[in-house]
Amino acid sequence: MDPELPNRIRVKLFKRHEDGLGFLIKPRTQKPYVAVSALVAGGLAEQSGLVHIGDTVIRVNEIDISEKSYEDAVELLKALPVDAPVALILRGPDGYSTHLETTFRENGVPRTIRVTRKIANSDSIVSRIRRTFSRASSASPNRNEHRSVSPARNRSRRLEDKRTEGCFVDNQCCICDIDQNFPIVPNCNGTSHKNNKFQLKDAESQTKSNSPTILSKNNSNMNHCDNSPTIVVTRPVSQTDPDVMDADVKLRGKISNTDRPTTVRTPGGHIDQHDNKKIEIRQNTENITVVVRENGDLSKNNKGTMSTGKENGVIENNKLLNSLTENKTNLITNGEHTEDRAKQRRDSFSNINLHSPNSQRRRSSMAAVSPKKYVKLRNYADEKQVFSDTLHTKVSQSVPCVHSKCLGSIMTHPPSRPIGEPRSQEELLTQAKEFIDEYYTTIKRLNTEAHQKRWQEVESSIEKRGTYELTTNELTYGAKTAWRNEARCIGRIQWNKLQVFDARHITTARGMFEAICNHIKYGNNKGNIRSAITIFPARTDGKHDFRVWNSQLIRYAGYKEADGAIIGDPASVEFTEICTKMGWKSKRSMFDVLPLVLQANGLDPELFEIPPDLVMEVNLKHPKFPWFADLGLKWYGLPAVSALLFDCGGLEFTAAPFNGWYMGTEIGARDFCDVHRYNMLEVIATKMGLDIRKSSSLWKDRALVEMNISVLHSFQSQGVTITDHHAASESFLKFMENEQKNRGGCPADWVWIVPPMSGSITPVFHQEMLRYKMKPSYEPMEDPWKTYVWKKDREKNKSLDRPKRKFGFKELARAVKFSAKLMNKALARRVKCTILYATETGKSERFANTLCEIFKHGFDAKVLSMDSYDFIDLEHEALVLFVSSTFGNGDPPENGESFAKNLHDLKSPKNTKNGESVSMSYFRMSTASDSDSPIENKEKDDEDDNLNAETGPLSNLRYSVFGLGSRAYPNFCAFAHFVDNMLNALGGERISKMGEGDELCGQEESFKLWAQDTFKMACETFCVGDANAIQEATGALSSTDFSWSPGKFRLTPEDNDKETDITESLTKLHGRQVQSVKLISVEQLQSVESSRETMLVRFDTMGAEDINYAPGDHIALFPANSTKLVDGILSRLHNAPPPDQLIKLEVLQERTTPLGTTKSWSHFDKIPVCTMRTAFAHFLDITTPPSQAFLHLLATQSSRDVDRIKLENLANDMHAYEDWKADTQPNLVEILEEFPSVKVNPSLLMTQMPLLQQRFYSISSSPQAYPGEIHATVAVVRYQTMGGVGPEHEGVCSTWLSRLQVGDIVPCLVRAAPQFHMPDDATLPMIMIGPGTGIAPFRSFWQQRKIDRDMLQEPTHGEKKGWGDMYLYFGCRQSNMDHIYKSELAQAEADKSITRVYTALSREPGVPKVYVQDVLKQNGKEVFEQILRRGGHVYVCGDVQMANDVSTTLCKIIQEFGKLSAEDAKFVMLKLREANRFHEDIFGVGVKSEATARDQAKRAWKYINAASKPTSNKEVASPIPAAGICCLFPFFKARISVHPVENLDLH
Repeated sequence: MDPELPNRIRVKLFKRHEDGLGFLIKPRTQKPYVAVSALVAGGLAEQSGLVHIGDTVIRVNEIDISEKSYEDAVELLKALPVDAPVALILRGPDGYSTHLETTFRENGVPRTIRVTRKIANSDSIVSRIRRTFSRASSASPNRNEHRSVSPARNRSRRLEDKRTEGCFVDNQCCICDIDQNFPIVPNCNGTSHKNNKFQLKDAESQTKSNSPTILSKNNSNMNHCDNSPTIVVTRPVSQTDPDVMDADVKLRGKISNTDRPTTVRTPGGHIDQHDNKKIEIRQNTENITVVVRENGDLSKNNKGTMSTGKENGVIENNKLLNSLTENKTNLITNGEHTEDRAKQRRDSFSNINLHSPNSQRRRSSMAAVSPKKYVKLRNYADEKQVFSDTLHTKVSQSVPCVHSKCLGSIMTHPPSRPIGEPRSQEELLTQAKEFIDEYYTTIKRLNTEAHQKRWQEVESSIEKRGTYELTTNELTYGAKTAWRNEARCIGRIQWNKLQVFDARHITTARGMFEAICNHIKYGNNKGNIRSAITIFPARTDGKHDFRVWNSQLIRYAGYKEADGAIIGDPASVEFTEICTKMGWKSKRSMFDVLPLVLQANGLDPELFEIPPDLVMEVNLKHPKFPWFADLGLKWYGLPAVSALLFDCGGLEFTAAPFNGWYMGTEIGARDFCDVHRYNMLEVIATKMGLDIRKSSSLWKDRALVEMNISVLHSFQSQGVTITDHHAASESFLKFMENEQKNRGGCPADWVWIVPPMSGSITPVFHQEMLRYKMKPSYEPMEDPWKTYVWKKDREKNKSLDRPKRKFGFKELARAVKFSAKLMNKALARRVKCTILYATETGKSERFANTLCEIFKHGFDAKVLSMDSYDFIDLEHEALVLFVSSTFGNGDPPENGESFAKNLHDLKSPKNTKNGESVSMSYFRMSTASDSDSPIENKEKDDEDDNLNAETGPLSNLRYSVFGLGSRAYPNFCAFAHFVDNMLNALGGERISKMGEGDELCGQEESFKLWAQDTFKMACETFCVGDANAIQEATGALSSTDFSWSPGKFRLTPEDNDKETDITESLTKLHGRQVQSVKLISVEQLQSVESSRETMLVRFDTMGAEDINYAPGDHIALFPANSTKLVDGILSRLHNAPPPDQLIKLEVLQERTTPLGTTKSWSHFDKIPVCTMRTAFAHFLDITTPPSQAFLHLLATQSSRDVDRIKLENLANDMHAYEDWKADTQPNLVEILEEFPSVKVNPSLLMTQMPLLQQRFYSISSSPQAYPGEIHATVAVVRYQTMGGVGPEHEGVCSTWLSRLQVGDIVPCLVRAAPQFHMPDDATLPMIMIGPGTGIAPFRSFWQQRKIDRDMLQEPTHGEKKGWGDMYLYFGCRQSNMDHIYKSELAQAEADKSITRVYTALSREPGVPKVYVQDVLKQNGKEVFEQILRRGGHVYVCGDVQMANDVSTTLCKIIQEFGKLSAEDAKFVMLKLREANRFHEDIFGVGVKSEATARDQAKRAWKYINAASKPTSNKEVASPIPAAGICCLFPFFKARISVHPVENLDLH
């Protein structure tokens, strides 16, 4: 086998105690001595799929064992540590080629696979060719006679001695080393090659016939194998022979004459000896081309005379035949068979010339054929920095250099097509295919169904219409990539932050002008320049182009006087004359801003004056020379190029103005100091008092420096973005390094990249660069006025006599309809705003919909849940807003989990294993956002750093986040903080600081403040909207599309319909598959003497396949409201239908059509078709205190002033509202009783009240211990409000469960809690901490452990063996009344399912109060040993305060017994969380007293007041103590697993 074929791979395994590395080894008789003999079933080696039987082990953890004996290698493998990763270098079996490939699943997750292919004949064709020619050349004794060998040639010889397939090839005018690997195409069917017969002409007959040596196959005796490569023996093509191409070039199709490699003949007919390469070998899947390039070739001896095949130093033809024809291949020369003799070259083989060094440079055609090449680019100021460019091999477009000269410094080159001529359909198809493939490769969707579907759409459109349209994401990607590919731009490091304005809907010059004005305003950004591009419609037939005639959007005019003097900018003289002829009247000063000349749809251009307030100008001054300001110099701050063609996917966008920001030398060196521009050098030098009579005084250099100092100083002092050429050069090298890592190369034009000033002291001066052209791209265009034919002059006479047209009603109607369509299309093309939400209770969704109504006043806004959003689109979004709650102790809601995982993987792509995330801990990234500092007041000193800094994958994204939560929980709004911080770390830009809505107090008000501020900042950021839009948006906060008003909603009877099943309706309402379970039993767990109730509720899953769970998971129960409360509401409804009649809730909605707006009634999806009684019993939440907005609606329905005034006061005064809510905790019935004059419209309640949410409980059973059952531990809640003197309230779900009868159906669903599962390693100890109903999940743990002990073998892990210890820390009040599951625990201890139970009694008579944290402290040494010495897991289940106390206690234990500082102990706790070894299942909280509740509300008020100010918000409301519970806050509902501590339930 050819030694250069890939046959080595690097594999990383994990050595385990039970099966080691997962494979067995055996000795070999030759080096290396260790081979894989078998794979362990189920082992890591087998699971990875990367290790095969027959592999030989070369290296282990960077230790070379290829020379070691088998015994030494075995000892080394045995000595590897257990539970540690091991890196292996493996060589595939002999006779095979092996390599690794990375593919992508449909979800974009990468997957690495091994590819091992059998080599039909291990002695490859290329090897035989190489050896054939090397034998001939080595037989020549005078090979190097009279040869001048340069160091470069010695380097070439060294590469050859290493048997590389390297050849000197350059695509862009420089000599570079390019390594080539030649993949061998296996022979088809493994057939023999011995029957191939070839006819051979000897050298003498070839000389006589003036033809090259030809090895031709006898077609009649040849069984052609379609998969076999064709061997082409050829010579270099002479420049005098234009009709002949190399065979590999023919494979590529048409090329220009400049692409053909040439040869040079030395005087006297001898062969040039400068290149010591014997042959060139090029291979693709069809041909192997052998180019004989030296005197040791087929035809010449060392004296330069024609060989007869008998002299030393030549290759005998029979040997060549035998060497090449052992394989079943087709052997021809230059792509011709013997029967094509009439088309053979005129030159005989005796006239073959070797490539000269110049001709070596121009073999660009080989770049597309060679499978693998690279060009080394060195930095002569840093020898360690060497780039290997491989990106150039993907180039399909040649640069205009030729073999004899470099044209890299030519400004523009002649177009390949006539000006204005569109691309052919074939060329469009080709380029469209390349772009679509590139785009879907970038988003990791290559060859997916979406990719194939998209290409079919494009192909069909091109075939039918001759063109196609790019999607918005494709257009954005193309515009950014074109900037990234621009070889002449030094500031590309910010390419990913380009803002793309899609203006393809515009049809008129006026529309173009408005779009450009918006572009200028956005780019100016009050001096903080932002890069942007506005893209107008693409070229169609070349006769309807859109063009911006200005070379730049903002540029100064130039006027030529009669005496030849020029006022203004000499570069603008010609265009200024055009504007003058079009009617522009100017001031004829040095700095007159030219008007915009815009051409739409091929019509005559129109002239538009740029509003003066859009032209941001900087008056120049000098920090040392006061006279500099008197020169009156100034320059505009926005460099916006408008004469470039945007070429993307075969489409040509002829109007695509683009702006970046200035580098100082562009103004200071070029605009003001070039002799053909303002030419200010002599003026400045004279003012400086320099000697301008002689150049040796360097007066030009000194004046140039001061001019540039002035430019930088002026821009920076006036707050306008600019960068200096040194910083820009450094950022470009960083960009080049990034591109090398990400794409394998970076196209760059050294002539343009090196700044026009101080070139050799900038780092880019010393960097080699490779210039090549890639698509998409920006291309220069001819000035339009030079070729344009004016239509108005041509049709002037016709227009004078044209009669006036009269329009009838139909014509006007059609015009109105067309105008409406254009307006709708324009609205659809506004800046898009995507609003993403993640929720469990539905509140985040409601806030998101309200936010959407606000942003529709200035943006094209839409709302999506995070789980229905395609994460790939995030990179191309302009504005995204996030609204999310937080689950448990900082985790995302269920419909936000996939988004969170994708965000986590995007930030840490290497933190995956087999495509799955290794760790999904949110703790580190969910710490308080750094968005508290005012964004508006960033220091300008850091501006250059921002311009030259690296950009993340989301650098184009502007965003803001609003989080919902409760400050009673330790990780308040943790998931929202996680999203905010991750987006910022990935390069996103916050437009407003993160908002926080505390459910304790003022959540609605916090949201309103955040929404208003965010809308205002978004309008400023994207230069949209005005004062009216902001005012309308503010009004939308209180009046959304679905806010109630009389006449907007109605109830209609549905006599012919049937009421939908409750479970089915809940499935539609909540967007999840709700299942039905049957109640088996309800068992009281507490003593009959206890005043409190705790139940074990058992459900029968009735064989439902979708109800699968593991110990630690949650069950969500959908309860029903109390019948008493439902009847009380039904009795107070005004103008309501009968409570048991089927009704449908409808809403009156407006719809905009091209002919106007229409109104129609449609079903309101919030409530399904049902009876009023069903709606209030099962679908609506009637127990939670209402919001202020709801009280405001009730005030409008009151008939008494007293009630109305009080309701309005509660609705408008946040403090009064919070006091009232904390005191009374009123449900809807109590509110209607407190305000008796309120006449409640049933549609108001059904549309404005929140949905009744599910209640989560930890599952208290093991599925293996109780197949087909689910158990829950529920505490029944009853409490009195107002400090124990108010009315009694009941927990919704717990009370409903206590009243159910056996056999009743209960709607439910199961939610997985993977962060609270038992450890996979059963040998690890577990510490379970759960007072009261916090014991619920641990019951499933000990049941599962008993099953495992009875059914499974004793576990082992490394050196550890046996079942891990399980310790339970349980807390209750009194042992004889509250010790639930006491008998089960005793039995579990006896069965050794639990190692030990520690009980803390807080109300035991005659005994001091003891809580679980106290018992933990007593056992501190043992706890420390179990957690940190033995790798144990800690599980905490209970209310917030208890969980916080336990966490604090554990931290103190770690500090004491680990002898650590408090800060280090906290860090250890953080690492335990991140390693998923500290598990928390946290649920509700109680209130100690009325005073405690008021204190909490006051702290929340203080937070709300501070939230509206851009100051640091450091005060955090402390959690509420859980002891002495007398009332319950309503905000702890529905989301968290609910096993109320002592007397807690949700309602």
